[in-house]
Amino acid sequence: MATETFNDQKPASAFFLLQGTYSSYTWIYRVTTDPDDFKRPPDMLGLFKEFGATIHGIWYSFGDYDLVAVIELEKAEDMAGIMMGLKAGWDGKAFDKLKATPLLSQDEAAKACGKASDGLKNCRDATKDGPLNETMDYTIAAFSK
Repeated sequence: MATETFNDQKPASAFFLLQGTYSSYTWIYRVTTDPDDFKRPPDMLGLFKEFGATIHGIWYSFGDYDLVAVIELEKAEDMAGIMMGLKAGWDGKAFDKLKATPLLSQDEAAKACGKASDGLKNCRDATKDGPLNETMDYTIAAFSK
């Protein structure tokens, strides 16, 4: 599937891995309709359009989830709205399980690690000789070798 963009404004900044398990109701619909219909994503694209999403790809998978997609949005709250809409779709019968996982770029993860490090240093200063400091001292020494 080609990338579908529903966002004409500024570039989006939040990426999500969307995973879903179809209900038996949805599989019956998929199996009993025209095979070419299966090549198109579920007819809930209007929901993504409403939130200005970019869908980077939708894949069918074998395992815990039937469907995975990479979605780009402007804000995390937009993904919350999409999840609510998907869960309500087809009278709440479209998916048995639905999960959205925020994705971070390498730069975002590095910044998050820096903030976590700063936060732990503040914790360390506040607790002085507590068990957290002993664990941190051991960890820092182990990785400093």
